[in-house]
Amino acid sequence: MNDKIFLLLIERYFYTARTSIGRLYFQYAQNFVQFPLVIGKEYFCFTLEDTVRPSNIKVYGNTCLPGGLECSVGLFENDHYKKTIIFYTETDKETILVPPLKWAGCLAHNGIDYSQTEGCVLVGSKLYPAMTPDKEPTILTGMKDALRLRVDKALKEGYTIKAKFVNLNQLT
Repeated sequence: MNDKIFLLLIERYFYTARTSIGRLYFQYAQNFVQFPLVIGKEYFCFTLEDTVRPSNIKVYGNTCLPGGLECSVGLFENDHYKKTIIFYTETDKETILVPPLKWAGCLAHNGIDYSQTEGCVLVGSKLYPAMTPDKEPTILTGMKDALRLRVDKALKEGYTIKAKFVNLNQLT
């Protein structure tokens, strides 16, 4: 079993009725010679997802993955999204199952706001506007291609790619 884990850590910190905003970090052992191992945490981009809902509540296409979820990450490609990554827990490498809830085809891709998430994770380098309770935030300058390249590089370096979704307290 490979113990070289490259973790995509998504820390959500701002929530509205429709949107969850977070930051995506890469967390991994920087080398395997030094002991104890030094785990690096490298900021990559902002994330925008559908709203967080209480446990066991899911609205199709309008609910983000549950906080605390740890899952696998794979490479994905289709005509619409081109090359990107997919999150999964099941052997079909497409499904996330957190009984009784189920997601299928949860990708990281470019987009602007909650209307384009459909349960996926939007990735971008800019967040607009400044977060206020009366405006839904948008995410700009998509980072999907850069994310896919970094994950592909980690795979070539022998890492197993995982993701962890964390719900932090609301930033005020």
